[in-house]
Amino acid sequence: MILDDPHLGEDAMKAAVLHEFGKPPRYEEFSEPVPVESEVLVRMKTVALSRINKSRASGAHYDSYRQLPAVVGIDGVGLFEDGTRVFCGGPRSPYGTMSERTVVSKERCMPLPEGVDDLTAAALPNAALSSWLPLAYRAKLQPGETVLILGATGAAGKIAIQVAKYLGAGHVIAAGRNERVLRTLGELGADSTISLNFSDQELTDAFTTEASRHPFDIVLDYVWGHPVELLVSALTRHDLTAENARIRLVSIGSLAGPAASIPSAALRSSGLEIYGSGGGSVSYQAIGETMPKLWSAASNGKIKMEVEPVPLADVQEVWNKPETNGRFVFVI
Repeated sequence: MILDDPHLGEDAMKAAVLHEFGKPPRYEEFSEPVPVESEVLVRMKTVALSRINKSRASGAHYDSYRQLPAVVGIDGVGLFEDGTRVFCGGPRSPYGTMSERTVVSKERCMPLPEGVDDLTAAALPNAALSSWLPLAYRAKLQPGETVLILGATGAAGKIAIQVAKYLGAGHVIAAGRNERVLRTLGELGADSTISLNFSDQELTDAFTTEASRHPFDIVLDYVWGHPVELLVSALTRHDLTAENARIRLVSIGSLAGPAASIPSAALRSSGLEIYGSGGGSVSYQAIGETMPKLWSAASNGKIKMEVEPVPLADVQEVWNKPETNGRFVFVI
């Protein structure tokens, strides 16, 4: 639903404002938010340009904006009025975090340790939680298990390698399309790699070969679509008497396509289990339990993320640019 803009008044602030799905937000004035009961006003400092922000602004996400114009941004780093530095998320619509100020429930704010800088604190949670939560709460990773990551050359995929190792994975296989990045993933903890640029037969063979060496226990999937179809084909054995090992495949994203055709026989004749991990499948309690552990890992240098700071005023220019030097983080 598109509205006439009622949000410009005497009290205005600068923000990244979305007027049309599929178009970049514009840096312009928007009305000042006023907290209501149980909310706090947060002066924003840094906000990451994560895939979920782009997806919601495209109108394709299941939690896309219901009314426009609206300020984009779902989380970030800011200050309470007393100067307390916090990471916060879930602002009340139409206010978002890509703005000078926003309003959020106080329960969705957590103080930040001194050992984590503003840029890292803004970029790391969305990327790291996308793998930490499915590993710990959906697939329930056990020490020494083998993890295959589909889409490992993206920002979240690179963090997923580190998170899997940090949580105790014994062997991590990284699969992705960016050949340059793929060659560097051993530095982050990947034990082996697979190129998703292979032909269908080559990719199926690569999955089969890796699984024969290190049977997959968990698959973290950021791509879905055709690569998952090939993976399922490689892992499914057509032997009714075979005792197939349990494989937990967790769908996190759909970079290669929104749909994957999986034959019912693949589920009936294998130990494959398919889960999803997203906003509606993991509790806020789980997020609350995980965040202190994530901050500790970041403070100790166990999990690192590349970031590229840019002024929020450049939001329209940067919105659709590919990441080359790390995740874009808007500085406000």
